[in-house]
Amino acid sequence: MTISQPYKAWVCIAICSIMLVLTACGSNGGEKGTSGSNPNASGSEKELSGVVKIAVLGFPLDDGINPATGREAKGIKALFEPFLADHPKLSIDYIEVPQDDRKAKWQALLLSNSVDILFLDAAIDFYNQGFLMPLDDYLAKDNWKANFMESLWTDNERLTSGADGKVMGMPSGIATSTVVYDKQIFEDYGVEPLSEKPTADEILEKAKKLTGINPKTGQQTYGMTYNPKGSSHLNLDIFSDGQGVEYGTIDWGNFGNSQLNFNTPAIKKSLQTMIDMDPYLPPGYEIGRGSENWGKESNNVAICLWCNNMDEVLKNNLSDRYVMTKGIRDKNDKTTWGTARVMSMAKDSSNPTASWEVLKYLTGPEGQKFMYDNYKELPSWKNADWVKKEDNPYADQLLAVVQDTKNQLFPPIMFSTIRPWMADIISRAIHGQKYDIDSELAQIQEKVDKWVEEQKAINAQKSGG
Repeated sequence: MTISQPYKAWVCIAICSIMLVLTACGSNGGEKGTSGSNPNASGSEKELSGVVKIAVLGFPLDDGINPATGREAKGIKALFEPFLADHPKLSIDYIEVPQDDRKAKWQALLLSNSVDILFLDAAIDFYNQGFLMPLDDYLAKDNWKANFMESLWTDNERLTSGADGKVMGMPSGIATSTVVYDKQIFEDYGVEPLSEKPTADEILEKAKKLTGINPKTGQQTYGMTYNPKGSSHLNLDIFSDGQGVEYGTIDWGNFGNSQLNFNTPAIKKSLQTMIDMDPYLPPGYEIGRGSENWGKESNNVAICLWCNNMDEVLKNNLSDRYVMTKGIRDKNDKTTWGTARVMSMAKDSSNPTASWEVLKYLTGPEGQKFMYDNYKELPSWKNADWVKKEDNPYADQLLAVVQDTKNQLFPPIMFSTIRPWMADIISRAIHGQKYDIDSELAQIQEKVDKWVEEQKAINAQKSGG
């Protein structure tokens, strides 16, 4: 059949018109993030499809009540509703990870290639096992790394590998704690307030002065409190004359090459200091008691070490009374600890392109604002203009701690073996039970040495020899 020239011309015009319409519909300038970066830059280049599987820890999937605040809060599924609306061919499978058995759950998911994105405590173990995707190429492609606080990238346990310098995970909500004090108790005793960034010696000196019968109220008060089960390892560092405790050499790529020493005079001194602090802490502090009135008018504890949850203070409108410092000062004028929640991508992700876009959304301004609005998680995103002083008067102080952190890093055995032992020996000591710091430190060193040898064997097996 012969096609006339006019007909051919009409067909060409029609096809060109259709292509123009499709191009116009498909173009997407993207919505600018708070920092001026485009959170969906690479997502707009290619339509996302398939499934992304997210292992969620610490947050509900569905809407409900936030137990910390008593307010309604949206679940993680609600966070992704706008994202999925923009990507109708993409779906997300949510996997709930139990707090008590989280490491085993993560391991099982990674071994079975059943996960793409994970909410983690730290990334180092799984990265060293080859389970996590190094993210540097993705970050460079979208110019994404500069959007976050620079200090966070120094955390070799959670975000950046100390072995190869690669990024193991993305920062999300801030995880930090600092020193808070009750200004009223200081005034009642006539004691000068804590410095904006106090030393450990200043805290100990003032805690002693603030323990006794309050001269204004006649109430028994205690100088300070902390939780030995959760933060005794941080006290090891600060109570070492401000010098910082050294644990030897940690090889983050292969713990079997580490040379760790926990049986040192500095560690013994810090541990003894924690035992000697007992008279200035409320009875039952070692099992989480004694500070039930913290954040209330009836409070009787002057200083809280490693405080981060100020919900009770804010609920009672007492932020003028409870003053937050900018951390505990070491000899280099640095604070002790500040990092962020970790979000990582599985190396064997079956949908890496979509997973990266999901990870960007989760840790970018949309995801971090959602976490702030619903769970008051402070952001690691640099230009987070959604954080308002009227919502959280402590935000600036907590963020200052993170920006100035030295990130004291600990090998995994600290949390599995050493910290539980420290909590136990402190409890035994303050209750008059038998303890021997010298012999027990020697026993801990034996366990540390054994752990290093085990890591060496694991690495040899992993490398086939």
